[in-house]
Amino acid sequence: MRIPSPPLLGLKIAFITLAFLAPGCARQTNEPFPVAAYLNTPENLQGNHYTLQAEIDAQLLWKEGTGRLLAVRPLGPDAGSRLSVFIADSLNANLMVAQRYQLELTVRNGGLLYVTALHKL
Repeated sequence: MRIPSPPLLGLKIAFITLAFLAPGCARQTNEPFPVAAYLNTPENLQGNHYTLQAEIDAQLLWKEGTGRLLAVRPLGPDAGSRLSVFIADSLNANLMVAQRYQLELTVRNGGLLYVTALHKL
């Protein structure tokens, strides 16, 4: 195994550190989900990670072994909006309408809101 030269190794370490600790990085700061920005241009948020507190409004679709597509209503100032989120079966979540959750989500290709973790409020 070849060990990189010290300047190159230092540059790699600095890049990795900045990637994980950069200010404004949603994954590190639990940045709230920007509902208005998402509704206007969801493609601008692809790949980003956010936190959203929401109430389950309806189950739109369920496919065994795959997951559920749910309609949720954000809590707080964006309460009038309705968003669709996908929750994989692998999260083993027992979900019911009117329950409130904190959702950790990623904006995926096409603007899909993919829930990576959830915690009941």
